[in-house]
Amino acid sequence: FGSDVKTSFRPSFFPFTEPSAEMFVSCFVCGGSGKRGLDACRPCKQTGWIEILGCGMVDPNVFEFVKQNGYDSEKVSGFAFGMGVDRIAMLKYGLDDLQLFFQGDVRFLQQFA
Repeated sequence: FGSDVKTSFRPSFFPFTEPSAEMFVSCFVCGGSGKRGLDACRPCKQTGWIEILGCGMVDPNVFEFVKQNGYDSEKVSGFAFGMGVDRIAMLKYGLDDLQLFFQGDVRFLQQFA
């Protein structure tokens, strides 16, 4: 993301992992201030941070659920993580509105084809 971008790794909650965490990067639109001029910064919702990754240790109850497939929660553990591809694209292309990807405007979407 560049040397001027700050990162933050914070504890969080996801129903399928325990413990859980999220990774944030400083907002590329407002520079981490939460403001765009006199207005609120929409991409970071005035926080100065954009979440890009959720992660955590897979909750043993998830393995209990699939025990019939040979997973023993006493012997098997796992690490789950996922980056929001849409958020990474937003950062890469300098877009300030994530909703553009989901509005179905073919003219907008074709530039990424």
